[in-house]
Amino acid sequence: MKRITVVRAARHSLRRQLDVPGRLRGGLLFGACRDGSLEVMLATPMGYPWWYSDPSDALLGLDERYVLGWSDCVETLHGGKVDWVGNWLAYPDSSLGDVRQDLTWLYLGAEHGLIDGRHVLLMIGWDDGALAARAYTYDFGDWNQLACDFLPSRSSGSSDVSL
Repeated sequence: MKRITVVRAARHSLRRQLDVPGRLRGGLLFGACRDGSLEVMLATPMGYPWWYSDPSDALLGLDERYVLGWSDCVETLHGGKVDWVGNWLAYPDSSLGDVRQDLTWLYLGAEHGLIDGRHVLLMIGWDDGALAARAYTYDFGDWNQLACDFLPSRSSGSSDVSL
């Protein structure tokens, strides 16, 4: 897998999450691999903010009941064609942040079995007023940064990553 594509509905959900700065936020990504590209169709929050108090809980504080509920719902709606494909994180100030910070979260997620060669970490944030993202996998001790695209909205003819 070399590329990740975030479809319009997932992009809209991620943008809404960035409108609420102040703490590290994270959530689940659901999608499918198609032609060597990971297509993210749904981005959910991690749950209610009061469910976790430690910043690392934004990535690691998965409430199993919440995750299973989303997984069951996605399974029902998409007939097994869409699955959990990774997690997303946004920094407290909603900026894209620095790659070195991203790698700290990547290694932590990999240690806990959340990030691997098939499950990504998608870091999201504003970059010069536009939604931007970096995506990573971690496989056999090596991290890999993936090209990240957002599908354009129907009213736009552009396919820029920045929205």
